Amino acid sequence: MRSNSHFIFVDEAGDPGKPYRKDSKGNKIPTGASLFYILSAVCIDSEKMFLVENKILETKKKFGYEKEIKSTDVSLPLYKSLLRIINELEIEIYYRLINKKTYRGTFAVDGNRKLHNVFDEYNLAKLVLFAVVKSKLTNVEVIIDRADRRMLDRNFESFNNYLKSKVNTKTIQRVSHITHVDSQYVNVMQLSDLVSGAIKDAFTKKNTELKKAIKIKFLKKMC
Repeated sequence: MRSNSHFIFVDEAGDPGKPYRKDSKGNKIPTGASLFYILSAVCIDSEKMFLVENKILETKKKFGYEKEIKSTDVSLPLYKSLLRIINELEIEIYYRLINKKTYRGTFAVDGNRKLHNVFDEYNLAKLVLFAVVKSKLTNVEVIIDRADRRMLDRNFESFNNYLKSKVNTKTIQRVSHITHVDSQYVNVMQLSDLVSGAIKDAFTKKNTELKKAIKIKFLKKMC
């Protein structure tokens, strides 16, 4: 096991809504929700986190970009330059891409008070477990982009307990702490957003070059 402090930054692309509903005749009616959902987990230790922060700030300054980094807003050259930080610092990233057309899991809560959004929270927990097991990490702090849909009874305690119950065991504490943040104040979280956006654009065939900017050995897909 690695002794250095480790963090996992999780962000998503798409939305967790059910893409179709059925009318009285059983016909599928589009709801407007995305047909995909992508979660990415950036795994990083405390030393690399400091380096990433500096690299992101330097890259933004080079391009004269002062706003929050958003995959839907940055120019293509800046986007690629930011993604190459992953290769330069050898950052491990894990992702889960769900095609809702073929997804057989649950979307609705169905009375389960432990979860606020079954689809989102179940798949997020699956990805975090995949990341910590593959990276052989323990006592990790998970940092998640703050989303009100993960709040139950006006706090995140139920979600945090659920996530820990899915990744920890009686003898192994893989996740020790969970923090929900506003991504505009956390540069590494913004990097996670860029990765999710690159995977989304590759999946939708809008732009396949962005995902290719990340070396395959650092980008691992959860089936």
